[in-house]
Amino acid sequence: MIPAWLQRTRAGDTSRAATLRLCRKCRAPVIVGLDADRAARTAYCDPTPLTELGEAVAVMQNRRTYDLMSGPSRKELSPREADHIRKPRLYPVLAEHKCGAPLAAFAVPAPARQDIDDEPPF
Repeated sequence: MIPAWLQRTRAGDTSRAATLRLCRKCRAPVIVGLDADRAARTAYCDPTPLTELGEAVAVMQNRRTYDLMSGPSRKELSPREADHIRKPRLYPVLAEHKCGAPLAAFAVPAPARQDIDDEPPF
């Protein structure tokens, strides 16, 4: 007989799914999830995607960085190593959360909306 937890994992359990929560210490919003399928750590990330410069600042502050990967029905955090950082980005990059030290100044700018006209609707 296969234990229930193993059956769930084999059937595509969402145990690695990243979720939005509040930091237990500073109550800031964080994205929390396991960073691997085996021997995983629980990753706590600021929800703001970073620019390349922001990632460099995060690494210099001794923070881990993660790709926020999209799956068929969930998002997962995947650690970025040196070989990932050198390549073009495929996913939004998030930094490990540190209470009281946001990296908002290095956030990826929001895309401009194309559906807004200069003329009022009346």
